[in-house]
Amino acid sequence: MAAEYQTEIDKNLLVVTAIQGYAANHHISESEACKKFEQHGMFSLIRSQYDALHTQPLEETVNFAEDVMARYENE
Repeated sequence: MAAEYQTEIDKNLLVVTAIQGYAANHHISESEACKKFEQHGMFSLIRSQYDALHTQPLEETVNFAEDVMARYENE
């Protein structure tokens, strides 16, 4: 049970890191970044990629979010 709880905390950390990094890179508020992430289903996408992302530096989570969001914005 404790390991599952820690995994959920870690998944949330990845989401928060992605939001903060995306907001900083695009000079928008974290609130605005959250709205964009919600619009494109980024919360669940990042959480679903936990197994790969948690083995990388946190910057890779931001890069992942940037890549996915760029695809949405170019559609």
